[in-house]
Amino acid sequence: MSARPVTRARFARVVLASAVLGLLAVAVSACFGAESVDLVALLGGGGTAIEQAIFWDIRLPRVVMAALIGGALAICGVAFQALLRNPLAEPYLLGISGGGSFGAVLAIVLTGGAASTLLGRAPAAFAGCLLALWIVYMIATRRGALHPATLLLAGVVTNAFFLAALSCVQYAASPEESQAILRWVMGGLTSPTGSELALLGVAAPLGAIGLLLESRRMDLLAFGEETARSLGVDVDACRRRVFIGTSLLTAACVAVSGPVGFVGLVVPHGVRMVVGSDHRVLVPAAFLTGAGFVALADALARVVVAPSELPVGIVTAVIGAPAFVALLARRRLLAGGADA
Repeated sequence: MSARPVTRARFARVVLASAVLGLLAVAVSACFGAESVDLVALLGGGGTAIEQAIFWDIRLPRVVMAALIGGALAICGVAFQALLRNPLAEPYLLGISGGGSFGAVLAIVLTGGAASTLLGRAPAAFAGCLLALWIVYMIATRRGALHPATLLLAGVVTNAFFLAALSCVQYAASPEESQAILRWVMGGLTSPTGSELALLGVAAPLGAIGLLLESRRMDLLAFGEETARSLGVDVDACRRRVFIGTSLLTAACVAVSGPVGFVGLVVPHGVRMVVGSDHRVLVPAAFLTGAGFVALADALARVVVAPSELPVGIVTAVIGAPAFVALLARRRLLAGGADA
């Protein structure tokens, strides 16, 4: 836990600095794309009709969507790491995103595309997220107690199961559906619809506020369940609220963009090294930093192979996979030092 007290002044400084960095990243992301636009002219009300359509109707909504998804996934990682007391926990590695993807894809294929709208995908994605969470929880629980040491293995097994199931669904789909599914499961961002932006615009801030309200209880859980109970925390109720809330938030992201991996791993650890482990400042800082991280990753995905583009999930995986290996190596070194 951070030794620095969380005063109103420190909270304001952390949130302001994170907001500035996040907004700067979003602004930089909006400047880049396969098609160049005169941003200065557009902001001044000028520019050609094509430039206005590219920026206001396509690029800016996509950047906003990327920022909302990044913030949501980052705070989901914060929540899972706190409740499960495992620094490697995050929606993608735990198979939560994979379960949501399987549910959404299965609904699309079984209904012949009738569930291809957000209204059809979102409930199926939520059901898949809850199913994956239940599987991981059951594997990692023994005699009523959650064992964080087995949590990562449970997540790997669950993720592998849903990826295999998703591959079966993709194999049974039509060639057109199969191609769309392939791009979607790699975490691809496109220009969002109004309903998609509305869903994320409501879910992401509400999720951040909800976790901020649970921040003190998550701080106490870091000392262990028995300690938290002795200090008056209803551990089971807290865990249930946060698990369901983060599953809803993950499902909203998956229903819009597919699984975008490693955001919930990289961002919380990076932010924690700067602001400390107190969730009262960690949650808002991770939300704002995650928004900037995915916005920049999406900008890179748009320009690195322009005029084509990469799914943003590939970019976050290229960044996140080495970070995951580094965290594993660091845990091994710390464990070796403790044994010595």
